[in-house]
Amino acid sequence: MTNDPRDIRASAIGIVRRGDELLVERYDTEKEEFVRPIGGGVEFGEASDEAVVREFREELGRVVETERLLGVVENVFTFRGEACHEITFVYEVAFSEPDAYGRDRFTVRESDGSTREATWIPLDALGDDETLYPDGLVSLVRGETEHLRP
Repeated sequence: MTNDPRDIRASAIGIVRRGDELLVERYDTEKEEFVRPIGGGVEFGEASDEAVVREFREELGRVVETERLLGVVENVFTFRGEACHEITFVYEVAFSEPDAYGRDRFTVRESDGSTREATWIPLDALGDDETLYPDGLVSLVRGETEHLRP
């Protein structure tokens, strides 16, 4: 399936911090390995802050609360052979249940039945040891900027 060049996807991701670590899910594609915060597409009629809460509930079975909008990143990229254009709302979020911070690993369940692992990685590893997507997110998470368009 090829995207229409006019299609732009709105998404929302949640930055969860545990001290100096962030919770990210791991992707391993044929071309590269990378990490990305938990999140997904914003559905029609849904606010982006509601979308990030829904994504955590659906994918991790956990409740989060949005604390603040860190910023917005925009990317044009290719994923699995498809051209994509995505505008991502990046929220600082916190788990409602404190016991979640004691877990080292989570199973991320996608709507298609596939699973991935989510783990904590040190903020210092971002960009050097770990490729973090979407592009521009490292600067945003480190507080170096509030709005990016790489």
